[in-house]
Amino acid sequence: MQLKVKFFLVTGFICLAIGLIGAAVSFQSLDFDTGVANLDIEKKIAAANIDTLIIENDISGMTFVPSNSDEISVRLVGAARSENAQNCTIEAVTEGSNTWRVDVCTNRKNHIDFGFDLTEFKSLFSGQRLRLQTEVRLPDKLYKAITASTDTGSINFKEVKAEKLTASTDTGTITVDRYEGKALNLQTDTGSIHLNDGQGNVKLKTDTGSITAKLRELGDTVTAESDTGSVRIQLDSAPTDATFDLSTDTGTATLDVPGVNVQQRSGHNQAKGSIGNGSKKVTVRTDTGYVEVKGR
Repeated sequence: MQLKVKFFLVTGFICLAIGLIGAAVSFQSLDFDTGVANLDIEKKIAAANIDTLIIENDISGMTFVPSNSDEISVRLVGAARSENAQNCTIEAVTEGSNTWRVDVCTNRKNHIDFGFDLTEFKSLFSGQRLRLQTEVRLPDKLYKAITASTDTGSINFKEVKAEKLTASTDTGTITVDRYEGKALNLQTDTGSIHLNDGQGNVKLKTDTGSITAKLRELGDTVTAESDTGSVRIQLDSAPTDATFDLSTDTGTATLDVPGVNVQQRSGHNQAKGSIGNGSKKVTVRTDTGYVEVKGR
């Protein structure tokens, strides 16, 4: 009986060793570049007559940076699976005389990928990340409107001037380093929102994620909402005419703005206050997390 057990154990180890040797040989023979395509696509247009920019993206994040050029450029770079790269293009059209619409990889919307294939496995060992990124370069001017949306990926603005700026993503963080304009609307389903220097009428909304905003000037309306996540707003200059309404279901509400008469609920989950005739409206809501509005 013992001889049979030893026989099966030895046979098992031999089979395991043969399998490992075969796997090692096969692994060494893999071509890590097979199935991977590098993309570098760019579209440009003279900025002189363009005051409205609309960019719709399907599968990559976007970064907006200032440019010393007199052209607006949209560039898609990175690596992707070959079959995906074949269907990934940049389509750009001029609508009317002043609007430039750019679609990045939007012809893939009906293409759904499931699972984890060999190309993705090989990319882990080759050091080549299957990642695409869209870079938008904007000449320094005040635009009438800029709208940016993506299904998957973060959106980052270094510095942008637009009377109206709208950005939305299904999954990803939205960051604005500096905004000059009248109306700002940022929305993400899953991800955080960071406004580092803003002004005007501001609307910030996320389903899952935190919100932080620094405002150098207070617009007529400022709203910030998160279903799950904390919200923190800092006012660089104390307003002389504003109404504040802060509330959270689970957490604390803090209102600390110089000159504002604060009314705090006993449960500390709601804070209201006003200064002057209260014409400017600041509303902050979250279901789970703390809310805070502070002034210097």
